[in-house]
Amino acid sequence: MQDEPRGERILLLDDADLAAQRVRRLLVRLGFQVQVTATVREALALIDEVGTDAIVASLELRSDPGVSALDRLRAHGSGLPVIALTEGPSVHGAVEALHHDAADYLEKPVQPDRLERALDAALARARTERDLEAARRQVADRYGFSHMLTRSPRMLAVFDQVRAVAPTGASVLIRGETGTGKELISQAIHSRSQRKERAFVSINCGAFTETLLESELFGHERGSFTGAVGRRQGVFEMADGGTLFLDELGETSLNVQVNLLRVLEEMSFRRVGGTDSVHVDVRIVAATNVALERAVSDGAFRQDLYYRLDVFPILLPPLRERPEDIPLLMRHFLDDAGREYDKDPPIVTQDAMACILAHRWPGNVRQLRALCERWVITHAGRRLEQDHLPPHMTGASTVGGHGALSIDERLTMGENTSRATREIERAYLHRLLGRHRGHMENTAGAAGITRRTLYTKMKQYALRAEDYRS
Repeated sequence: MQDEPRGERILLLDDADLAAQRVRRLLVRLGFQVQVTATVREALALIDEVGTDAIVASLELRSDPGVSALDRLRAHGSGLPVIALTEGPSVHGAVEALHHDAADYLEKPVQPDRLERALDAALARARTERDLEAARRQVADRYGFSHMLTRSPRMLAVFDQVRAVAPTGASVLIRGETGTGKELISQAIHSRSQRKERAFVSINCGAFTETLLESELFGHERGSFTGAVGRRQGVFEMADGGTLFLDELGETSLNVQVNLLRVLEEMSFRRVGGTDSVHVDVRIVAATNVALERAVSDGAFRQDLYYRLDVFPILLPPLRERPEDIPLLMRHFLDDAGREYDKDPPIVTQDAMACILAHRWPGNVRQLRALCERWVITHAGRRLEQDHLPPHMTGASTVGGHGALSIDERLTMGENTSRATREIERAYLHRLLGRHRGHMENTAGAAGITRRTLYTKMKQYALRAEDYRS
C-alpha cells in the first residue's frame, strides 16, 4: 500500500454513497487526490474546470447505466484512462467495458491492491502515450525524424550527426548491433541529401555467396555463368546518381573487398563476365555489426577499405543502453500492430513492464517490434501479465539478462569494468525499486545510500519510481 503522497488526481464517478465513500477512502490511503461526483455531466464539468489524471467510474449509475457512461466520457475527447467498477463478476461486462475503452474492469467491493495496480498501470500507460506524442513532436520538429521515436540523448546525438553529414556526400559507416535501425538511419541520410530525388538501393552483403554477391553488386553479362541468360544490372548501376546502402559489410570476402575498394576509388567497374567499364556516381553508406578494427588486425578485412569507408562513423546504441525508449517504442508498436490486425492492443501490467525493461534485448528494436505484434495477436484487449512473457524474459532479471555481463572486446579493461559496474547498479536498483514498490526512502535505506544519491542514480539509469508502484 502506498504510504506517501502522490501528485495524481483521481475523479471518482459513483452515485451509490456508501460504495463511493469506501472507494474514496481507499484512493486517499493510496495517496491520490480525490474528487467525487454522481453524474457524468458533473464529471465532465470538473474535467474541464480543474482537470484530472484518471477516472474511476461505476457502471451502475442511475443517470447513465452500463457502458453509456464510458461512451459519454470517451466522446468528451479528453483521452483520460477510465477504471470501470461493477457489482459482481461478469465476463461479458468486463469484455464490453474494455471494448468501450475502459483501461481496466474491477468488481465491487473493490480490493485495495487491485485498485492500486489498475490505476498505476492506467496512469503509466497515459504517461507513456503523452511521452510518445511529445517524442514524436520533438523528433519531427527539431530533427525531422518523424518515423524514428526516441527520448534517448544518445539517439538524439545520432540524429544530429545525420543532419550534419547528409548534405555533404561523404561516405558513412554505421555500426551497431543487429536490429538497432542501421537501414533506417541510412535512409534518413539519403532523404536529407542532395541525392534524395534519385534511387536509394540497399543490399545485405551477408545474404549471398561470394560469386552471387559479385553479380548482385556489379551485374553480369549473358553467359557469364550457368543461368545467366541475359545482361543484368547490379546494385551499383541501379543506384547511379543516388545512394547505395551496403549492409553487413563485415561479412564480405577479401576478394569482394578488393573489388569494392576499386569501385569506391574510381567509380567504375566491369560486370561479371564483361570487358567494358561501367562508370557510376554513387554515394556509399555502409553498415556492420562486426568489430572492423579487430577484423582488420585479424586480416579478415582490408585496412585500406576500412579507412576509405570510415570517413564519417556513426555508432547506434543498443536498446538495452537506452531503456527510456522501451515504453515509447512498445506503445508505438502495439498501436501499429493493433491497427494492422484490427485488434485492441493489450494492457501491459507493471510486473510485465518491469521484466521487459530488465531484459537485455539481444535483437534490439526489431525483436521488440516482433514481440509487440505477437502480443497483439495473442492478448488483444486483455492484460499482458508477467506470466505471458517468453520464459527467457521472465528469467532474465539477473544481470545481463541471460546471467552474464556484456563484454565488448573493443574496449579497454577499465572501460569494460566501468560498463559492468553500471549494469550491476542498474539491475540492483531495478530489483530494489520493485521490492519496495517505488518507495524512495525504503529503497535508499535498503541500498545503504542517501535519497539524493538514489535520485541521481535513477536519473542516470532512466529509472522512474512511478513505474514500480504496483
